[in-house]
Amino acid sequence: MAANPLPRSFALAETRRRYEATPRDLDDDLQRMARGDRGCLGDAISGFGALGVLVSGVLGYLGYLGMGFMVVFAGLLIGGFVLSAAAQTRSGPARLKALTEGPLALGRVLRADPALFEPGDVPYPALVVFAVDAPHRFDATYLHAVATALLTLRDAPTAPADQAAIAAMLRDPNQIAPLRLPSALAGAGEAWLGVVSVDPRRLPARRIEDHLVPVIAAPGLGFVEHV
Repeated sequence: MAANPLPRSFALAETRRRYEATPRDLDDDLQRMARGDRGCLGDAISGFGALGVLVSGVLGYLGYLGMGFMVVFAGLLIGGFVLSAAAQTRSGPARLKALTEGPLALGRVLRADPALFEPGDVPYPALVVFAVDAPHRFDATYLHAVATALLTLRDAPTAPADQAAIAAMLRDPNQIAPLRLPSALAGAGEAWLGVVSVDPRRLPARRIEDHLVPVIAAPGLGFVEHV
């Protein structure tokens, strides 16, 4: 860890220099992000198949199972890999378009693992609110005000009908797809909720400061990523 990490203002200026203009060229960091998502189902099936191959192979060697079971689990392993590869192929073009054309913005963190607020090296998911309209993308004061309204909504016993989905996402860590905020919460901006994986190694002090992280966002493509 650097003994004197760069001030946030300098770090944000450098991030804007690298990524604000669009369409942007993808550097090595963005190229790695442009790989498509493999999908949970295929990976889960592959993992189950791999475990099954190992267990059935041992039990088959000891004479407790026929070796046909290992063939079945090997089929699951291969099938899961094919599903994951297909999901990655489908999502790759959308991620590439988002990283090339999506606006750079600040994300105001609403919920994150406490470890992200201490210097570290391990990425964790974080729920953020961000704006994609030009007047508000880097307006920290605006984002903090929207965050205050969102946290009030989260803690309220009931939510207005047009805010029910937002309230549900604020309370449920399993919801990750970006949601646009209604004007009652977003005011004059086009603000969204989304979940990003925050990598502290990309932050100047290797931790979240002032609850803000830079993101590339293309919510219409279902995409928001910490950079």
